[in-house]
Amino acid sequence: MIFDISAEVLENRFVSGITWEIRLKAPEIAKTTQPGQFVMLSTHRSENREYDPLNRRPFAVADIEGEIIAIYYDVVGRGTKKLTSLKGKDKVNLLGPLGNGVFPIEGIKKAVVVAGGIGASGVSLLVKRLAEKGIPTTVLYGARSKEFLSMRDWYDKISRKGVNVHYYTDDGSFGKKGFPVEDLDVFVNPETVIYACGPKPLLRYLKDYSQRKGIKTYLSLDRRMACGWGVCLGCVVKTDKGFERVCKEGPVFEAEVLKEF
Repeated sequence: MIFDISAEVLENRFVSGITWEIRLKAPEIAKTTQPGQFVMLSTHRSENREYDPLNRRPFAVADIEGEIIAIYYDVVGRGTKKLTSLKGKDKVNLLGPLGNGVFPIEGIKKAVVVAGGIGASGVSLLVKRLAEKGIPTTVLYGARSKEFLSMRDWYDKISRKGVNVHYYTDDGSFGKKGFPVEDLDVFVNPETVIYACGPKPLLRYLKDYSQRKGIKTYLSLDRRMACGWGVCLGCVVKTDKGFERVCKEGPVFEAEVLKEF
């Protein structure tokens, strides 16, 4: 079921780099969201009849605590810049949970989760659910520099619950210098399932890696979306079934079915 609600803003704060975190009271969405699903969030207060920007913006549900959902977002344009003006007790329109392609976790024996930049928010709820099930999980989290590891505090916290977290930065300002995929062979064995969210080059590398190694891999794709529920056809990718919508059939796809993305 998809809910269209007016959610209360509990907190909206700058984190680091260009990333902010917004926490919303949204009990219907908190109760029903599965790892990999997303929401469409308005950029202005519910009571304001504003039409610029017109469309809501898609964001991963990064965490759920009771009735509260957390969203991490990069400020990269007019819409996300406007989001930063929301304050506690404001109400904002929210549509979700969206997406039928989710991260499967039943029957998994070992997981390696690869997160690139803000893509860390696309797999964080997955990591939490894996930890709750006691599935051995390693996270390889990379960004261009220390300040762009915007969810490091969250991942440090989950690491205290048994998740093995490794950090990488392009410039070596924190963790290991280099890219998270460089160490895949260290952590992956035939029983491993790889999950990932991040920039296209990272996901394309993982698709090739999964084919070479025969490792089951699931990729969460990021696309510009106008509607978020399959009507506008603006977020299609080519799969072995033809063109499919990231917002509807995705956003999570098994790597082997993707042809062009």
